[in-house]
Amino acid sequence: MDISIESIREGDEEQRNDLRRQAFGGTEPFDASLPTPDPDRTVAAYVADGLVATVVTHGFHMWWGGRSVPCGGVSGVVVRPETRGQGIAKALLRESLDRMSARGEVISALYPTTSTLYRSMGFEVGGYYQWRHLPLDLIPTGADGTLSWRRVEFGDAAIATVYEAMAPSIDGFLAPGEFWWRRVPRLWANESSTNRYAYVGSRGGEDVAAVVYKYKPSDDRLYDLVADVLAGIDGDAVSAALAFLAANGTTAGHVETTLPTSLLTQHVPHMQHTKATGDWPWMLRLVDAPGAIAARGFPTSVRGRVELDIVDDVIPANAGAHVLEVEGGTASLIRGGHGRVPVTASDLAALYAGADVRAIDSAGRLAGASPSDLDLLAAAFVSTPAMPFFF
Repeated sequence: MDISIESIREGDEEQRNDLRRQAFGGTEPFDASLPTPDPDRTVAAYVADGLVATVVTHGFHMWWGGRSVPCGGVSGVVVRPETRGQGIAKALLRESLDRMSARGEVISALYPTTSTLYRSMGFEVGGYYQWRHLPLDLIPTGADGTLSWRRVEFGDAAIATVYEAMAPSIDGFLAPGEFWWRRVPRLWANESSTNRYAYVGSRGGEDVAAVVYKYKPSDDRLYDLVADVLAGIDGDAVSAALAFLAANGTTAGHVETTLPTSLLTQHVPHMQHTKATGDWPWMLRLVDAPGAIAARGFPTSVRGRVELDIVDDVIPANAGAHVLEVEGGTASLIRGGHGRVPVTASDLAALYAGADVRAIDSAGRLAGASPSDLDLLAAAFVSTPAMPFFF
């Protein structure tokens, strides 16, 4: 079979959407007016001029250690049924990773439908996209009086501004960029069967909180709420945003949000009465390992070095002996040293995301690491990341 791998051809967006519907379900009609990624961000496979597979890469930034790290967000990995099992997805992913590297996107993230494929490409689970179900009567409502709320359009710039001000404080949070903030509000607006609203809260003339929420059927009330966006620039603003939703408590029973539990525990007194209603892992990969290490922040109290031997068959530029040096809130990964501690690309991604170092070691995947090496890795990469958006 003669397969051509290239950027998606002009005029093939409707075929791409048909591929997505076939892979993931859905009946939505093609909307030619929706913003689409630049053609070079959709790697496509053609057989006899027919589109048979795609991989889309979004240009994001991701927050790690209080610093913004350029990230390629992979989505739309689809292959037509009749051409599956021939390595097309891997070929498209390799090409996508090469393009990320050329654009300076030093890490990559995705939501897997099959972890096996992506682990073979050097990805590993970094965290979870979790929806949490909060009874509205658990949320304190007194803070709401400190803000003045106004209803806005889904694409109002204040929503993005508030979210982008909040994101740096939480590892894993995305700075999704201008294209995302143009496209997703259009998708929200196009859902004619969904009852959805957007509000922005201001304090002293400054926009400090934002909520975008929709209604869903409830088991015991008129409805429940689902918060697509729930953001505040500080703790008081987050409390006020939660309280704004809780004001619906006479008719609604619960609100679902993707805010991480580490943040919610500061605002919801009785977390034992909440529950997770959805939990999807997301995976991470270091596209440019030295660049990814240099881009993120580290604890300022951590200082030391570990000699690593990186095994990366997909991106050979990452492979080989390197010395990881951490000091003063920054780190470097410099080629050289004796490579005492072997680490695969997947395990390096797990370390970057704050995985349990002792668990990785106990599985025999950090052979040669001394107790001080393990202590340094655990302290340097400590994190409980969360991702609030699905892409």
